[in-house]
Amino acid sequence: MSSKTHQDMLLMRWALFSVTGIILIVVLYSLGITPAWAQSLKEAMAPAPFMLAPEAPALSPSVGFLLCMALTLALVYDLLLIRGTLRKTAVLAVFLLLLACFTPVLGLWGVFFNAIPCLLSAGSAGALAILWPQPSPGQPISESPPTHE
Repeated sequence: MSSKTHQDMLLMRWALFSVTGIILIVVLYSLGITPAWAQSLKEAMAPAPFMLAPEAPALSPSVGFLLCMALTLALVYDLLLIRGTLRKTAVLAVFLLLLACFTPVLGLWGVFFNAIPCLLSAGSAGALAILWPQPSPGQPISESPPTHE
């Protein structure tokens, strides 16, 4: 397998999976689903132990979208470079767990961060990167599977 072909396939998969996760967030935001989730999450963090005030500072939607894009692009690139489904799944699970922990930690400091769009974007793109079939070690990426006539 040539290095150029492998890099082209890696780049194509990286773009495909990342854009799919980002499109999911854009669609959910345009339908008004993620703002509703953000409001519900903010209300859930109002009682103890968070005591998050309704006027607590929050990330703007544009900064949140840029963060989702950056995290999704980085995660998918890393997952495509890792060999083995179990390793990829472990990396995705740890990444999503750490990302989910940002909301309560920042809530304790009086700052609201809605991690749900980032979790959905990175999680869906990461799942695609894990589930997409990898070529067998001996088969070049550019070749199609042999046909039996």
